[in-house]
Amino acid sequence: MVCVAIAITMSKANRGKYFEEWIDWANQQYLSRGEAVVTKIPTPWKVVRKYSPYKKTYEIAMAFPEKKSTVDFGGTAKKMSIWFDAKVTKNKLSFPLANIHKHQIEYLKHVNNQGGKAFFLIHSEHSKDTWLLWIDQLLNFLEHEKRKSIPFTWMDQHCGKVKANTGIVLDYLPLVLMRREG
Repeated sequence: MVCVAIAITMSKANRGKYFEEWIDWANQQYLSRGEAVVTKIPTPWKVVRKYSPYKKTYEIAMAFPEKKSTVDFGGTAKKMSIWFDAKVTKNKLSFPLANIHKHQIEYLKHVNNQGGKAFFLIHSEHSKDTWLLWIDQLLNFLEHEKRKSIPFTWMDQHCGKVKANTGIVLDYLPLVLMRREG
């Protein structure tokens, strides 16, 4: 059994990093158990170097994302393609929709249309709850609601809650595997 202690006091620059680490740890457990192969999808970066005549070497002058990435994680479980993005909020009552980017929604719609499992893992720093929000649930919410955020009470009613289980700090896979359609 893996025991993990995480400090949640962090700068805004790496806010949510701990959540991705929890997911990475879960994915390592799934891999070691032969249940799934899910990995973090790196964002492609462009690095610009400049020559330093003093040091007579090239140094990194700047780095920036080369293009929009797809989503945070992707892989396979039980012969099913699964793709998702991890989101964290400090809000007490709702998840701001501004935290979800249009290209992420579009990508997950394509995954869903191909029969893959497409979702968001949303974590509330305030309540310490994590929900699995399927892409079709998000699209339905966007179609029927005129809000700029999803209330946590709505997520409690419509989304599965992800919990620690069987030595996995964030055991999301059972919720994924229970769903028959993308």
